[in-house]
Amino acid sequence: MHLARVQIENFRGIARLDLALDRLTVVIGENNHGKTSLFDVLDRCLGGPGGGETGVWEYRDFRRAADGARQTIRILLTFDAGRGAAAGALPQELLAAAAPREGSQPQRVLVEFTGDPETGAMRHRFLDRDGEALEVGDSDAVLRRLRQLHPVLLIRLAQPLVPSVLQWTRPPPSGLDDDDEPEGPEEAITKVYHRLASARGPVPTEELRRGFLAVGALRDQVEGQVQSSMGPVRKVLESFLEEGNGFQRANSIGGGGQNLGLLLVLGALLEMRDQISLDVATTPLIAIEEPEVHLHPMVLSATWDVIERLQAQTLITTNSGEFLSDVPLGVLRRLVRRDGHIEAFQLRDGRLDEEALRRVGYHVSAKRGAILFARCWLLVEGETEFWLLRELARTLGYDLEAEGVRCVEFAQCGVGPLARLANELGIAWHLLADGDESGIIFAKDAVRFLEGRPKRHHVTTLDRRNIEGFLWHHGFEDVYREAARVGRRGTAEGDRMSPRRIVERAARKHSKPYLALTVAEECARRGPGSVPPLLRAVIESSVTLAREAVDEGF
Repeated sequence: MHLARVQIENFRGIARLDLALDRLTVVIGENNHGKTSLFDVLDRCLGGPGGGETGVWEYRDFRRAADGARQTIRILLTFDAGRGAAAGALPQELLAAAAPREGSQPQRVLVEFTGDPETGAMRHRFLDRDGEALEVGDSDAVLRRLRQLHPVLLIRLAQPLVPSVLQWTRPPPSGLDDDDEPEGPEEAITKVYHRLASARGPVPTEELRRGFLAVGALRDQVEGQVQSSMGPVRKVLESFLEEGNGFQRANSIGGGGQNLGLLLVLGALLEMRDQISLDVATTPLIAIEEPEVHLHPMVLSATWDVIERLQAQTLITTNSGEFLSDVPLGVLRRLVRRDGHIEAFQLRDGRLDEEALRRVGYHVSAKRGAILFARCWLLVEGETEFWLLRELARTLGYDLEAEGVRCVEFAQCGVGPLARLANELGIAWHLLADGDESGIIFAKDAVRFLEGRPKRHHVTTLDRRNIEGFLWHHGFEDVYREAARVGRRGTAEGDRMSPRRIVERAARKHSKPYLALTVAEECARRGPGSVPPLLRAVIESSVTLAREAVDEGF
Protein backbone atom coordinates (compact mmCIF):
# COMPACT_ATOMS: atom_id res chain seq x y z
CA MET A 1 0.00 0.00 0.00
CA HIS A 2 1.54 3.31 -1.04
CA LEU A 3 0.71 6.78 -2.29
CA ALA A 4 1.08 6.31 -6.04
CA ARG A 5 0.16 9.72 -7.39
CA VAL A 6 -0.26 13.33 -6.26
CA GLN A 7 -2.22 15.81 -8.37
CA ILE A 8 -2.28 19.47 -7.33
CA GLU A 9 -4.26 22.33 -8.85
CA ASN A 10 -4.21 26.02 -7.88
CA PHE A 11 -2.10 25.71 -4.74
CA ARG A 12 0.19 28.72 -4.26
CA GLY A 13 2.54 28.87 -7.27
CA ILE A 14 1.34 25.55 -8.69
CA ALA A 15 -1.32 25.87 -11.37
CA ARG A 16 -1.09 22.13 -12.03
CA LEU A 17 1.25 19.30 -11.03
CA ASP A 18 0.84 15.59 -11.67
CA LEU A 19 3.52 13.58 -9.86
CA ALA A 20 3.90 9.78 -9.86
CA LEU A 21 5.54 8.32 -6.75
CA ASP A 22 7.46 5.09 -6.21
CA ARG A 23 8.37 3.51 -2.89
CA LEU A 24 11.48 5.69 -3.10
CA THR A 25 11.18 8.99 -4.95
CA VAL A 26 13.71 11.82 -5.21
CA VAL A 27 12.44 15.20 -6.45
CA ILE A 28 14.66 17.96 -7.83
CA GLY A 29 13.86 21.34 -9.35
CA GLU A 30 14.78 24.99 -9.23
CA ASN A 31 13.49 27.45 -6.64
CA ASN A 32 9.76 28.26 -6.94
CA HIS A 33 9.12 25.00 -8.75
CA GLY A 34 6.82 23.51 -6.12
CA LYS A 35 9.05 21.26 -3.99
CA THR A 36 8.19 22.94 -0.68
CA SER A 37 4.53 23.34 -1.70
CA LEU A 38 4.38 19.60 -2.45
CA PHE A 39 5.48 18.82 1.10
CA ASP A 40 3.02 21.36 2.52
CA VAL A 41 0.14 19.78 0.58
CA LEU A 42 0.97 16.30 1.87
CA ASP A 43 1.32 17.60 5.41
CA ARG A 44 -1.97 19.47 5.19
CA CYS A 45 -3.88 16.51 3.76
CA LEU A 46 -2.28 13.57 5.60
CA GLY A 47 -0.17 15.09 8.36
CA GLY A 48 -2.38 14.25 11.33
CA PRO A 49 -5.61 12.72 12.59
CA GLY A 50 -7.57 16.01 12.61
CA GLY A 51 -9.19 17.69 9.64
CA GLY A 52 -12.33 16.70 7.80
CA GLU A 53 -14.91 19.48 7.45
CA THR A 54 -13.15 21.46 10.19
CA GLY A 55 -9.92 21.73 8.20
CA VAL A 56 -9.04 25.01 6.55
CA TRP A 57 -6.61 26.33 3.95
CA GLU A 58 -4.62 29.48 4.57
CA TYR A 59 -5.30 32.66 2.61
CA ARG A 60 -1.88 32.46 0.93
CA ASP A 61 -2.55 28.91 -0.28
CA PHE A 62 -4.97 30.04 -3.00
CA ARG A 63 -3.58 30.77 -6.43
CA ARG A 64 -4.95 33.86 -8.18
CA ALA A 65 -6.28 33.97 -11.72
CA ALA A 66 -5.34 36.69 -14.21
CA ASP A 67 -8.22 38.86 -12.95
CA GLY A 68 -6.99 38.55 -9.35
CA ALA A 69 -9.72 36.15 -8.19
CA ARG A 70 -8.67 33.28 -5.95
CA GLN A 71 -9.12 29.86 -7.56
CA THR A 72 -10.44 26.65 -6.03
CA ILE A 73 -7.74 24.37 -4.67
CA ARG A 74 -7.99 20.73 -5.73
CA ILE A 75 -5.76 17.95 -4.45
CA LEU A 76 -6.14 14.34 -5.60
CA LEU A 77 -4.20 11.61 -3.80
CA THR A 78 -4.17 8.13 -5.34
CA PHE A 79 -3.46 5.18 -3.04
CA ASP A 80 -2.42 1.97 -4.78
CA ALA A 81 -3.12 -0.99 -2.51
CA GLY A 82 -2.81 -3.94 -4.87
CA ARG A 83 -4.45 -7.28 -4.31
CA GLY A 84 -1.81 -8.35 -1.81
CA ALA A 85 -2.25 -5.37 0.52
CA ALA A 86 -1.97 -6.25 4.20
CA ALA A 87 -4.97 -6.09 6.50
CA GLY A 88 -5.37 -2.59 7.86
CA ALA A 89 -3.72 -0.99 4.85
CA LEU A 90 -6.88 1.08 4.36
CA PRO A 91 -9.80 1.90 6.68
CA GLN A 92 -12.31 -0.95 6.65
CA GLU A 93 -15.15 1.37 5.61
CA LEU A 94 -13.12 2.44 2.58
CA LEU A 95 -12.25 -1.15 1.72
CA ALA A 96 -15.88 -2.16 1.85
CA ALA A 97 -17.08 0.77 -0.26
CA ALA A 98 -14.40 0.40 -2.94
CA ALA A 99 -14.21 -3.41 -3.13
CA PRO A 100 -15.21 -4.97 -6.47
CA ARG A 101 -18.26 -7.17 -6.55
CA GLU A 102 -16.26 -10.36 -6.18
CA GLY A 103 -15.11 -9.11 -2.79
CA SER A 104 -11.38 -8.82 -3.46
CA GLN A 105 -9.41 -5.85 -2.15
CA PRO A 106 -9.37 -2.71 -4.29
CA GLN A 107 -6.30 -1.90 -6.32
CA ARG A 108 -6.76 1.86 -6.13
CA VAL A 109 -8.55 4.44 -3.98
CA LEU A 110 -8.57 8.21 -4.51
CA VAL A 111 -9.01 10.96 -1.93
CA GLU A 112 -10.00 14.39 -3.20
CA PHE A 113 -9.43 17.54 -1.13
CA THR A 114 -10.79 20.92 -2.22
CA GLY A 115 -10.44 24.43 -0.86
CA ASP A 116 -13.20 27.03 -0.97
CA PRO A 117 -11.65 30.36 -2.08
CA GLU A 118 -14.34 32.33 -0.21
CA THR A 119 -14.12 30.68 3.21
CA GLY A 120 -10.88 28.65 3.09
CA ALA A 121 -12.81 25.54 4.13
CA MET A 122 -11.20 22.17 3.32
CA ARG A 123 -13.58 19.51 2.08
CA HIS A 124 -12.88 15.96 1.06
CA ARG A 125 -14.47 12.95 -0.55
CA PHE A 126 -13.42 9.44 -1.49
CA LEU A 127 -13.45 8.21 -5.09
CA ASP A 128 -13.04 4.86 -6.81
CA ARG A 129 -10.50 4.28 -9.56
CA ASP A 130 -13.00 5.60 -12.13
CA GLY A 131 -13.47 8.87 -10.25
CA GLU A 132 -16.93 8.02 -8.94
CA ALA A 133 -17.80 9.07 -5.36
CA LEU A 134 -17.77 6.33 -2.71
CA GLU A 135 -20.33 6.10 0.08
CA VAL A 136 -18.31 5.48 3.26
CA GLY A 137 -20.67 6.51 6.04
CA ASP A 138 -18.90 8.86 8.46
CA SER A 139 -16.46 10.44 6.00
CA ASP A 140 -14.63 12.45 8.68
CA ALA A 141 -13.99 9.33 10.75
CA VAL A 142 -12.67 7.48 7.71
CA LEU A 143 -10.31 10.36 6.90
CA ARG A 144 -9.03 10.42 10.49
CA ARG A 145 -8.37 6.68 10.28
CA LEU A 146 -6.57 7.09 6.93
CA ARG A 147 -4.36 9.79 8.44
CA GLN A 148 -3.65 7.53 11.38
CA LEU A 149 -2.67 4.66 9.10
CA HIS A 150 -0.64 6.73 6.62
CA PRO A 151 0.51 10.00 8.18
CA VAL A 152 3.20 12.12 6.55
CA LEU A 153 6.39 12.16 8.58
CA LEU A 154 8.05 15.46 7.64
CA ILE A 155 11.78 15.92 8.23
CA ARG A 156 12.54 19.52 7.29
CA LEU A 157 16.07 20.69 7.94
CA ALA A 158 16.18 23.69 5.61
CA GLN A 159 13.62 25.99 7.24
CA PRO A 160 14.35 29.72 7.63
CA LEU A 161 16.03 30.72 10.86
CA VAL A 162 13.60 32.15 13.41
CA PRO A 163 15.36 34.72 15.63
CA SER A 164 15.36 33.74 19.28
CA VAL A 165 15.61 35.93 22.36
CA LEU A 166 18.88 35.50 24.24
CA GLN A 167 18.37 34.92 27.97
CA TRP A 168 20.73 34.71 30.92
CA THR A 169 19.92 31.61 32.97
CA ARG A 170 21.47 30.29 36.13
CA PRO A 171 22.30 26.59 36.54
CA PRO A 172 19.91 24.53 38.72
CA PRO A 173 20.68 24.45 42.45
CA SER A 174 22.10 20.96 42.18
CA GLY A 175 24.81 22.25 39.90
CA LEU A 176 23.81 19.71 37.24
CA ASP A 177 22.77 20.70 33.75
CA ASP A 178 19.60 19.30 32.23
CA ASP A 179 21.81 17.16 29.99
CA ASP A 180 23.09 15.33 33.07
CA GLU A 181 19.64 14.09 34.04
CA PRO A 182 19.00 10.44 33.17
CA GLU A 183 16.84 9.91 30.10
CA GLY A 184 15.70 6.99 28.00
CA PRO A 185 16.79 6.42 24.40
CA GLU A 186 13.56 7.81 22.97
CA GLU A 187 13.92 11.08 24.88
CA ALA A 188 17.59 11.35 23.90
CA ILE A 189 16.82 10.77 20.22
CA THR A 190 14.03 13.35 20.26
CA LYS A 191 16.27 15.94 21.94
CA VAL A 192 19.08 15.52 19.40
CA TYR A 193 16.56 15.57 16.55
CA HIS A 194 15.23 18.93 17.75
CA ARG A 195 18.80 20.20 17.90
CA LEU A 196 19.45 19.08 14.32
CA ALA A 197 16.19 20.51 13.03
CA SER A 198 16.85 23.94 14.52
CA ALA A 199 20.63 24.22 14.04
CA ARG A 200 21.99 26.60 11.41
CA GLY A 201 25.32 24.88 11.07
CA PRO A 202 27.24 21.82 12.28
CA VAL A 203 25.97 20.15 15.44
CA PRO A 204 28.70 19.38 18.02
CA THR A 205 30.14 15.91 17.67
CA GLU A 206 29.42 15.04 21.30
CA GLU A 207 25.72 15.71 20.82
CA LEU A 208 25.64 13.52 17.73
CA ARG A 209 27.47 10.74 19.57
CA ARG A 210 24.87 10.84 22.31
CA GLY A 211 22.11 10.53 19.70
CA PHE A 212 23.90 7.63 18.00
CA LEU A 213 24.23 5.82 21.32
CA ALA A 214 20.52 6.31 21.93
CA VAL A 215 19.70 4.85 18.48
CA GLY A 216 21.79 1.80 19.32
CA ALA A 217 20.06 1.46 22.69
CA LEU A 218 16.61 1.73 21.11
CA ARG A 219 17.62 -0.85 18.53
CA ASP A 220 18.59 -3.29 21.28
CA GLN A 221 15.38 -2.53 23.16
CA VAL A 222 13.18 -3.14 20.14
CA GLU A 223 15.04 -6.33 19.23
CA GLY A 224 14.16 -7.83 22.59
CA GLN A 225 10.43 -7.22 22.28
CA VAL A 226 7.72 -9.00 20.34
CA GLN A 227 7.17 -7.74 16.85
CA SER A 228 3.70 -6.30 17.46
CA SER A 229 4.70 -4.19 20.45
CA MET A 230 6.44 -1.27 18.77
CA GLY A 231 4.34 -0.52 15.71
CA PRO A 232 5.83 1.99 13.24
CA VAL A 233 9.04 2.43 15.25
CA ARG A 234 9.83 -1.23 14.84
CA LYS A 235 8.89 -1.08 11.16
CA VAL A 236 11.50 1.61 10.59
CA LEU A 237 14.13 -0.37 12.49
CA GLU A 238 13.17 -3.75 11.02
CA SER A 239 15.99 -3.99 8.49
CA PHE A 240 18.53 -2.91 11.12
CA LEU A 241 17.71 -5.67 13.63
CA GLU A 242 19.65 -8.45 11.94
CA GLU A 243 23.24 -9.23 12.81
CA GLY A 244 25.81 -7.91 10.38
CA ASN A 245 23.41 -5.33 8.95
CA GLY A 246 26.05 -2.62 8.80
CA PHE A 247 24.64 -0.39 11.56
CA GLN A 248 27.60 1.57 12.94
CA ARG A 249 28.06 1.76 16.70
CA ALA A 250 28.77 5.25 17.95
CA ASN A 251 32.27 4.84 19.36
CA SER A 252 33.49 6.83 16.35
CA ILE A 253 31.83 9.28 14.01
CA GLY A 254 33.35 7.65 10.95
CA GLY A 255 30.12 5.85 10.10
CA GLY A 256 28.02 8.86 11.05
CA GLY A 257 26.21 9.19 7.74
CA GLN A 258 24.25 6.00 8.22
CA ASN A 259 23.65 6.70 11.90
CA LEU A 260 22.55 10.27 11.27
CA GLY A 261 20.05 9.28 8.59
CA LEU A 262 18.43 6.78 10.93
CA LEU A 263 18.56 9.25 13.83
CA LEU A 264 16.65 11.87 11.84
CA VAL A 265 13.89 9.46 10.81
CA LEU A 266 13.48 8.03 14.30
CA GLY A 267 13.48 11.46 15.90
CA ALA A 268 10.72 12.71 13.61
CA LEU A 269 8.72 9.50 14.12
CA LEU A 270 8.97 9.65 17.90
CA GLU A 271 7.92 13.30 17.85
CA MET A 272 4.89 12.40 15.73
CA ARG A 273 4.00 9.58 18.13
CA ASP A 274 3.90 12.12 20.95
CA GLN A 275 1.41 14.25 19.01
CA ILE A 276 -0.98 11.72 17.49
CA SER A 277 -2.09 8.20 18.27
CA LEU A 278 -0.32 5.60 16.17
CA ASP A 279 -0.96 1.87 16.15
CA VAL A 280 0.69 -1.28 14.86
CA ALA A 281 -0.78 -0.84 11.35
CA THR A 282 0.58 2.70 10.92
CA THR A 283 2.90 3.04 7.91
CA PRO A 284 4.09 6.65 7.55
CA LEU A 285 5.13 8.32 4.34
CA ILE A 286 8.58 9.68 5.19
CA ALA A 287 9.20 13.05 3.51
CA ILE A 288 12.75 14.40 3.87
CA GLU A 289 13.59 17.91 2.72
CA GLU A 290 17.23 18.44 1.70
CA PRO A 291 19.03 15.77 3.77
CA GLU A 292 22.36 17.32 2.76
CA VAL A 293 21.83 20.33 5.05
CA HIS A 294 23.63 18.73 8.02
CA LEU A 295 25.71 16.17 6.17
CA HIS A 296 29.23 16.39 4.80
CA PRO A 297 29.38 15.06 1.21
CA MET A 298 31.51 12.14 2.46
CA VAL A 299 28.58 10.71 4.45
CA LEU A 300 25.72 11.44 2.06
CA SER A 301 26.07 8.05 0.35
CA ALA A 302 25.73 6.27 3.69
CA THR A 303 22.53 8.21 4.34
CA TRP A 304 21.07 6.99 1.03
CA ASP A 305 21.85 3.42 2.10
CA VAL A 306 19.71 3.97 5.20
CA ILE A 307 16.87 5.50 3.20
CA GLU A 308 16.83 2.56 0.79
CA ARG A 309 16.42 0.13 3.70
CA LEU A 310 13.64 1.93 5.56
CA GLN A 311 10.44 -0.09 5.73
CA ALA A 312 8.33 2.83 4.55
CA GLN A 313 7.56 4.85 1.44
CA THR A 314 10.04 7.73 1.24
CA LEU A 315 9.94 11.04 -0.64
CA ILE A 316 13.03 13.27 -0.75
CA THR A 317 13.85 16.69 -2.18
CA THR A 318 17.49 17.64 -2.66
CA ASN A 319 19.78 20.27 -4.16
CA SER A 320 22.91 18.15 -3.76
CA GLY A 321 24.78 16.73 -6.74
CA GLU A 322 26.72 14.48 -4.36
CA PHE A 323 23.48 12.97 -3.08
CA LEU A 324 22.16 12.44 -6.61
CA SER A 325 25.34 10.57 -7.51
CA ASP A 326 24.07 7.68 -5.37
CA VAL A 327 20.42 7.82 -6.43
CA PRO A 328 19.17 5.40 -9.13
CA LEU A 329 17.98 7.37 -12.14
CA GLY A 330 14.64 5.57 -12.16
CA VAL A 331 13.49 7.11 -8.86
CA LEU A 332 14.31 10.67 -9.94
CA ARG A 333 11.57 13.23 -10.68
CA ARG A 334 12.63 16.57 -12.18
CA LEU A 335 10.16 19.45 -11.83
CA VAL A 336 10.12 22.11 -14.56
CA ARG A 337 7.84 25.16 -14.70
CA ARG A 338 6.41 25.59 -18.20
CA ASP A 339 3.44 27.62 -19.43
CA GLY A 340 2.30 28.24 -15.87
CA HIS A 341 2.24 24.53 -14.99
CA ILE A 342 4.75 22.32 -13.21
CA GLU A 343 5.78 19.33 -15.32
CA ALA A 344 7.30 16.29 -13.65
CA PHE A 345 9.84 14.48 -15.84
CA GLN A 346 11.22 11.01 -15.15
CA LEU A 347 13.15 8.25 -16.89
CA ARG A 348 10.42 5.88 -17.99
CA ASP A 349 10.82 2.12 -17.86
CA GLY A 350 12.46 0.64 -20.95
CA ARG A 351 13.67 3.94 -22.41
CA LEU A 352 17.30 2.93 -21.85
CA ASP A 353 18.54 -0.63 -22.20
CA GLU A 354 20.79 -2.12 -19.52
CA GLU A 355 24.03 -1.18 -21.26
CA ALA A 356 22.95 2.41 -21.92
CA LEU A 357 21.67 2.71 -18.35
CA ARG A 358 25.02 1.45 -17.04
CA ARG A 359 26.95 3.95 -19.16
CA VAL A 360 24.89 6.97 -18.29
CA GLY A 361 24.59 5.89 -14.65
CA TYR A 362 28.36 5.66 -14.39
CA HIS A 363 28.72 9.02 -16.11
CA VAL A 364 26.41 10.71 -13.60
CA SER A 365 27.82 8.92 -10.55
CA ALA A 366 31.51 9.14 -11.38
CA LYS A 367 31.46 12.57 -12.97
CA ARG A 368 28.93 15.06 -11.63
CA GLY A 369 25.46 14.36 -10.29
CA ALA A 370 24.98 18.15 -10.44
CA ILE A 371 24.46 17.97 -14.21
CA LEU A 372 20.95 16.68 -13.49
CA PHE A 373 20.04 20.16 -12.20
CA ALA A 374 21.05 21.86 -15.47
CA ARG A 375 18.57 23.44 -17.86
CA CYS A 376 20.68 22.62 -20.93
CA TRP A 377 23.52 20.20 -21.62
CA LEU A 378 26.26 21.34 -24.00
CA LEU A 379 27.47 17.94 -25.17
CA VAL A 380 31.18 17.99 -26.08
CA GLU A 381 33.67 15.27 -26.96
CA GLY A 382 36.22 15.78 -24.20
CA GLU A 383 38.05 17.90 -21.66
CA THR A 384 39.50 20.32 -24.21
CA GLU A 385 36.09 21.57 -25.33
CA PHE A 386 34.85 21.51 -21.72
CA TRP A 387 37.40 24.13 -20.63
CA LEU A 388 37.46 26.09 -23.87
CA LEU A 389 33.72 26.76 -24.18
CA ARG A 390 33.32 27.84 -20.56
CA GLU A 391 36.06 30.44 -20.94
CA LEU A 392 34.94 31.64 -24.36
CA ALA A 393 31.46 32.12 -22.91
CA ARG A 394 32.94 34.39 -20.23
CA THR A 395 34.58 36.46 -22.96
CA LEU A 396 31.15 36.82 -24.56
CA GLY A 397 29.65 37.90 -21.23
CA TYR A 398 27.94 34.61 -20.28
CA ASP A 399 28.37 32.55 -17.12
CA LEU A 400 27.29 29.14 -18.37
CA GLU A 401 26.64 27.64 -14.93
CA ALA A 402 24.59 30.67 -13.84
CA GLU A 403 22.58 30.32 -17.06
CA GLY A 404 21.92 26.67 -16.29
CA VAL A 405 24.20 25.33 -19.04
CA ARG A 406 26.56 22.47 -18.18
CA CYS A 407 29.25 21.10 -20.48
CA VAL A 408 28.97 17.31 -20.50
CA GLU A 409 31.61 15.10 -22.13
CA PHE A 410 30.00 12.31 -24.15
CA ALA A 411 33.05 10.44 -25.50
CA GLN A 412 33.01 7.64 -22.89
CA CYS A 413 29.24 7.39 -22.60
CA GLY A 414 28.08 7.97 -26.17
CA VAL A 415 25.63 10.52 -27.53
CA GLY A 416 22.54 8.32 -27.56
CA PRO A 417 22.18 7.53 -23.83
CA LEU A 418 22.82 11.12 -22.78
CA ALA A 419 20.49 12.65 -25.39
CA ARG A 420 17.71 10.22 -24.50
CA LEU A 421 18.16 10.81 -20.77
CA ALA A 422 18.06 14.56 -21.34
CA ASN A 423 14.83 14.22 -23.31
CA GLU A 424 13.27 12.07 -20.58
CA LEU A 425 14.18 14.53 -17.82
CA GLY A 426 13.16 17.63 -19.76
CA ILE A 427 16.73 18.92 -20.18
CA ALA A 428 17.53 20.80 -23.40
CA TRP A 429 20.79 19.89 -25.18
CA HIS A 430 23.16 21.03 -27.93
CA LEU A 431 25.87 18.80 -29.42
CA LEU A 432 29.25 20.04 -30.66
CA ALA A 433 31.11 17.38 -32.64
CA ASP A 434 34.43 17.28 -34.52
CA GLY A 435 34.46 17.29 -38.30
CA ASP A 436 36.21 13.92 -38.63
CA GLU A 437 34.53 10.61 -39.40
CA SER A 438 33.72 9.88 -35.75
CA GLY A 439 32.29 13.37 -35.22
CA ILE A 440 30.03 13.02 -38.24
CA ILE A 441 28.72 9.73 -36.83
CA PHE A 442 28.09 11.38 -33.45
CA ALA A 443 26.15 14.17 -35.16
CA LYS A 444 24.00 11.72 -37.14
CA ASP A 445 23.32 9.78 -33.94
CA ALA A 446 22.20 12.96 -32.18
CA VAL A 447 19.75 13.83 -34.97
CA ARG A 448 17.78 10.66 -34.12
CA PHE A 449 16.87 12.16 -30.73
CA LEU A 450 15.73 15.61 -31.87
CA GLU A 451 12.05 14.60 -31.66
CA GLY A 452 11.04 17.07 -34.36
CA ARG A 453 13.16 19.99 -33.17
CA PRO A 454 15.29 21.87 -35.76
CA LYS A 455 18.79 20.48 -36.22
CA ARG A 456 20.44 23.90 -36.43
CA HIS A 457 19.49 24.66 -32.81
CA HIS A 458 20.81 21.40 -31.40
CA VAL A 459 23.63 19.92 -33.51
CA THR A 460 26.83 21.64 -34.67
CA THR A 461 29.77 20.04 -36.50
CA LEU A 462 33.18 21.71 -36.78
CA ASP A 463 34.47 22.51 -40.26
CA ARG A 464 37.81 20.89 -39.34
CA ARG A 465 38.74 17.45 -38.16
CA ASN A 466 39.25 18.50 -34.53
CA ILE A 467 39.04 21.52 -32.25
CA GLU A 468 42.80 22.25 -32.48
CA GLY A 469 42.68 22.39 -36.28
CA PHE A 470 39.56 24.53 -36.08
CA LEU A 471 41.24 27.07 -33.77
CA TRP A 472 44.40 27.11 -35.91
CA HIS A 473 42.41 28.12 -38.97
CA HIS A 474 40.21 30.63 -37.11
CA GLY A 475 42.77 33.09 -35.87
CA PHE A 476 44.90 31.29 -33.29
CA GLU A 477 47.77 29.85 -35.33
CA ASP A 478 50.28 31.95 -33.39
CA VAL A 479 49.23 30.38 -30.08
CA TYR A 480 50.11 26.90 -31.30
CA ARG A 481 53.34 28.03 -32.99
CA GLU A 482 54.51 29.70 -29.81
CA ALA A 483 53.62 26.68 -27.70
CA ALA A 484 55.52 24.42 -30.14
CA ARG A 485 58.36 26.94 -30.42
CA VAL A 486 58.05 26.95 -34.18
CA GLY A 487 58.05 30.43 -35.73
CA ARG A 488 56.70 31.41 -39.11
CA ARG A 489 60.27 31.95 -40.40
CA GLY A 490 63.79 31.33 -39.29
CA THR A 491 64.24 27.56 -39.46
CA ALA A 492 64.10 25.19 -42.38
CA GLU A 493 62.35 22.67 -40.16
CA GLY A 494 59.70 25.20 -39.21
CA ASP A 495 59.03 26.08 -42.82
CA ARG A 496 58.52 22.40 -43.70
CA MET A 497 56.18 21.48 -40.76
CA SER A 498 52.47 21.17 -41.46
CA PRO A 499 49.86 22.69 -39.13
CA ARG A 500 48.96 19.19 -37.88
CA ARG A 501 52.59 18.45 -36.90
CA ILE A 502 52.97 21.82 -35.16
CA VAL A 503 49.80 21.20 -33.13
CA GLU A 504 51.01 17.70 -32.22
CA ARG A 505 54.35 19.11 -31.13
CA ALA A 506 52.65 21.76 -29.00
CA ALA A 507 50.46 19.09 -27.39
CA ARG A 508 53.54 16.95 -26.56
CA LYS A 509 55.18 19.91 -24.85
CA HIS A 510 52.03 20.84 -22.91
CA SER A 511 48.56 19.25 -23.22
CA LYS A 512 45.48 19.83 -25.32
CA PRO A 513 43.41 21.27 -22.41
CA TYR A 514 46.32 23.59 -21.55
CA LEU A 515 46.47 24.78 -25.15
CA ALA A 516 42.70 25.34 -25.15
CA LEU A 517 42.95 27.51 -22.03
CA THR A 518 45.84 29.42 -23.63
CA VAL A 519 43.64 30.10 -26.66
CA ALA A 520 40.85 31.25 -24.31
CA GLU A 521 43.22 33.64 -22.54
CA GLU A 522 44.35 35.10 -25.86
CA CYS A 523 40.73 35.41 -26.94
CA ALA A 524 39.89 37.29 -23.71
CA ARG A 525 42.80 39.65 -24.39
CA ARG A 526 41.65 40.35 -27.95
CA GLY A 527 37.99 40.76 -27.00
CA PRO A 528 34.60 39.16 -27.88
CA GLY A 529 35.08 39.79 -31.59
CA SER A 530 37.86 37.21 -31.70
CA VAL A 531 35.59 34.31 -30.67
CA PRO A 532 35.12 32.14 -33.78
CA PRO A 533 31.57 32.71 -35.13
CA LEU A 534 30.73 28.98 -35.08
CA LEU A 535 31.63 28.64 -31.39
CA ARG A 536 29.83 31.89 -30.61
CA ALA A 537 26.71 30.42 -32.23
CA VAL A 538 27.01 27.20 -30.18
CA ILE A 539 27.32 29.13 -26.92
CA GLU A 540 24.49 31.53 -27.70
CA SER A 541 22.24 28.69 -28.85
CA SER A 542 22.86 26.77 -25.61
CA VAL A 543 22.13 29.84 -23.48
CA THR A 544 18.93 30.48 -25.44
CA LEU A 545 17.81 26.87 -24.96
CA ALA A 546 18.46 27.16 -21.22
CA ARG A 547 16.49 30.38 -20.93
CA GLU A 548 13.59 28.92 -22.89
CA ALA A 549 13.58 25.68 -20.90
CA VAL A 550 11.98 27.20 -17.79
CA ASP A 551 9.11 29.59 -17.34
CA GLU A 552 10.36 32.09 -14.78
CA GLY A 553 6.93 33.55 -14.10
CA PHE A 554 4.01 32.19 -12.10
